[in-house]
Amino acid sequence: MMGLVLPFFLGAASRAYAAADPHQILYEYEGRPLAVGKFSIVSAFQQRLFQAAAQCRKKTPASYGTPDGAIGANTVQAIKDYIACRPDLTTGAGGMSPEREGAITIGLWRSLMPDIMPFPDAIERANQLTFALEGTDYDRVQFNFCQSRNPSTGKRYIEGDPYCYSNDKASYLTWGPRGATAGHGAEVQQVIVLAEKAHPGLLQTVFGPEADTLRRLVLGDEASVETILCAAWANPARREDLRARFARYGALHEVQEAYRMVYEAANADGGKVQRFFRIYKALKPVIQRDPTEIDVAFFIDRATHGGAPPGDLTPLIEKMNYFVTRTKTVPSPGEMRKQLAAWLPSAHKYNDRLARDAIFLIDDPEVNLSDAHRRIWQKRSGLRASSFGLSDKRYVRAYPVMPVTGYEAIRKFPTVRPAEKRACPAVALRPRTP
Repeated sequence: MMGLVLPFFLGAASRAYAAADPHQILYEYEGRPLAVGKFSIVSAFQQRLFQAAAQCRKKTPASYGTPDGAIGANTVQAIKDYIACRPDLTTGAGGMSPEREGAITIGLWRSLMPDIMPFPDAIERANQLTFALEGTDYDRVQFNFCQSRNPSTGKRYIEGDPYCYSNDKASYLTWGPRGATAGHGAEVQQVIVLAEKAHPGLLQTVFGPEADTLRRLVLGDEASVETILCAAWANPARREDLRARFARYGALHEVQEAYRMVYEAANADGGKVQRFFRIYKALKPVIQRDPTEIDVAFFIDRATHGGAPPGDLTPLIEKMNYFVTRTKTVPSPGEMRKQLAAWLPSAHKYNDRLARDAIFLIDDPEVNLSDAHRRIWQKRSGLRASSFGLSDKRYVRAYPVMPVTGYEAIRKFPTVRPAEKRACPAVALRPRTP
């Protein structure tokens, strides 16, 4: 049966891909760079775009900057220069060609990229939006010990302050575009497990003498993880060495794939996004639709940053059902997101959550945002979901969820060494709240 279903499904997907509107916007710079990552397919697109634009305008590709996955003014200029030699790409767009304004469209993408590198679909662009908000990349790692400044002196512990302050006491180390931590979430350990399972020896190759440290991190209980990383952080040479090794590790495609699998797992963000889909499935008889593209971006960001539905969805479904049936007119997608956000408050970073929620509300004319809410949004990001080509007029039927990683089944035990206990400053294990 699968042999019959899969080709049919792929054929349907191929037909949908071929039928896509060539002028549909994928990315649109509106004054705020869209930083989707230097390891993303967008950087490969930029490289081809800069070369084609330079050839057209008799410039050098370097005149447009580095293909770094950040869509900004340089990319807009390259598109305009390229379009000057490819006016055919604006045919059929009417008087308002998005390509002439510097937007990346499906047609523009196809003109530069081979068929084996199709344009990013709505789910990929929704994930890229959260990536842009997190402001990190696969080659960036940060130790979280004593990371905050002393409110009185303005200095951190590693800058000579005698006290340790931290606004993130349980992460220990944060890595990559989704903020993987080695603390309670243990996403860092899960990525290592999956990458090593698929590519044995990779950890040893990259981390060398510190590979044993990472193995003990994977197998260690909570106290061991904290102290092992604290000891590494307290030693400037080791701290910088581990940062450099994580940068090389994160730059590998094999590791990025493992990272993605962890976050799409049923026991991680993938499962949280799936809960949102179950809510909308329950509401579908009333709202008569699947989640929109912007809905999905909202789900992903809430799963990443905080404010996802609880395990028991029944009370929330009942409240949302009342909300969508209380009037003759079904609430707009943005109004539904706004209500969901109100019923799923984030336990921390209140203003950050408000600002991020606004990204998924600002495009809906039915949603009224207060002046204060708009100011917070402008200050924190000023981005719109529509800047990533996402729309409330297109729908997403399902979200891919990966199997659980199996990390929970690994028995944890004390793996910290006496020397590490001595190396970790006692104040780092008892940080103050700034």
